[in-house]
Amino acid sequence: MPLTTSTVFRSAFDVGTGSPERTSPRRFDCAKSYCVQRFSGSVDRETAADFAAALDRVARDRIHGVVLDFSAVNFFGTVGLVLLQTFVDDAAKRSTPVVLVGERTVSRPLELCGMAGRVRVFETVDEAGRTLTEGEIGPSTTEFAVSE
Repeated sequence: MPLTTSTVFRSAFDVGTGSPERTSPRRFDCAKSYCVQRFSGSVDRETAADFAAALDRVARDRIHGVVLDFSAVNFFGTVGLVLLQTFVDDAAKRSTPVVLVGERTVSRPLELCGMAGRVRVFETVDEAGRTLTEGEIGPSTTEFAVSE
């Protein structure tokens, strides 16, 4: 199944409304804006270029956080994990938190490869967005060096 993607920018004022007319395809410049990148279909070797291109589009914008919505993804393969890992690491360097929305199709591979502790998975986009805009989550991969 081919991969389809869509990008929507939301502000803190959009969270919890549940109405699609409250989202906007334009970029918000407030400090509490975030991007929802939706995916549907399969993330595998054949769709890896489309997946990487969608992640690159998100990485170019200056936003408070990123919600990757995998709720309509029916397969998430190894190549997707590698690309996701790179995206999460790059976002952490820019201090941009990344959260995911998805079911077992995505959360299970994350658990198996050890990424589950590095990025949070939510059940809904509104829940994920609310967490980002209320400042309850920081960059997905933060390492602290403690000098002894």
